[in-house]
Amino acid sequence: MLKYQAIAADLREKITRGIYQPDDQLPPSGELERTYQASKMTVKHALDYLENAGLIVKRRGSGTFVKGLDTTDLDRLVQRSRSQLLGMSSVYAGRAVKSKVLTFEVIAAPEAARAQLRLEVGSFVYHIVRVRYLDGKPLILEKSYMPVTLLPNLRQQHAEQSIFSFVRDELHLRIQSAHRIVRVRGADAIEAAELRLASGAPVAVVQETYFLASGVPFNYSIATHEPEHFALETVLVD
Repeated sequence: MLKYQAIAADLREKITRGIYQPDDQLPPSGELERTYQASKMTVKHALDYLENAGLIVKRRGSGTFVKGLDTTDLDRLVQRSRSQLLGMSSVYAGRAVKSKVLTFEVIAAPEAARAQLRLEVGSFVYHIVRVRYLDGKPLILEKSYMPVTLLPNLRQQHAEQSIFSFVRDELHLRIQSAHRIVRVRGADAIEAAELRLASGAPVAVVQETYFLASGVPFNYSIATHEPEHFALETVLVD
């Protein structure tokens, strides 16, 4: 996790726990720089991140304030965010979530995975490709890379069920945050076949890097979503 992301995560936690209430003013940038032992630019990036997430608002000449979201809406967004960190089974609790594993292997980390997971050249990762089903319908074609040294004893049966449950319940590691980029494009032939779509049909491609509570990235994934069940909710502020 980058420094600005760690600062943003800590401030977000304080907002969601009510330490900073709606319309409260956050400490000035100079104080945040001292508190987090960070540069002015790093603090600015953290505040920009929270502003883009809709949690704070900057008022010229006045300072930075917690956005006055409706409590119900805030609780709903926070709970949904937390459930996503617990994995697909938690997002769709009570429904039939299944996974078909197409690939489970250990390989030398590709360049993109190495960069996202902060690995040295020559490091090895699990390379897992699976189709995620909801109530018998394919929703996601997911490609994941995870460091072998960080997740010992990960097996294909874990990928067939819930990798995040394995991380939490067997390795006793806490998943804290994720960085997500969403793009839209046409499905390629493999995606169309696995998701039962027409070739070239629109799909949402979500690139994510998940971080443990220690700040260490443990999962880099590229997930292709069929459009019917995909939605991205955010908050925009003036």
